[in-house]
Amino acid sequence: MRFTRKQRYGPYEDTSRKRAALARKQRLERERLPLLAEMIAEQQPDADTVMAERAVKWTIWEQETRDRRAANWRRARAQLFAYGDNIRRTLTRLWNSAPYPATPEYLLDMLHQFDRGNLDPDNPPWVYRGPGLKTVDFTDIVNRARARQGLPPLDAPATHGTNGD
Repeated sequence: MRFTRKQRYGPYEDTSRKRAALARKQRLERERLPLLAEMIAEQQPDADTVMAERAVKWTIWEQETRDRRAANWRRARAQLFAYGDNIRRTLTRLWNSAPYPATPEYLLDMLHQFDRGNLDPDNPPWVYRGPGLKTVDFTDIVNRARARQGLPPLDAPATHGTNGD
């Protein structure tokens, strides 16, 4: 079954750009209310405290995101295996050929669309089985462009298509 591994970014990095952005944010908060600037400055934490809090929150956020993603994969696979063998094989084949990102949310959405009757397994929306491109006659457009350049018009039609017309 098709899936994309979640990229891991590592621990939170305290950079000079993040510190400059924090200083700019705090300065703008003080400038927004100039009469209360001193009181606001007293309540604003220093950069080291903010960066330490962000590092802790980053670790928690990353673990929660990974847990949520794993739970979604388990839910999607359980839902897929709840179908009969024939339907499960068909849906797995559809998922492996789908243009969607290989994430559990997209698999769950595809299964939801199938359950609602919006996804026809024999004719998925990403497979075009139409008649192909129609022949388009560009003769008028080409002749106008040639006339602007002082060239004679074309005798044969200027067409573009796949069926050789």
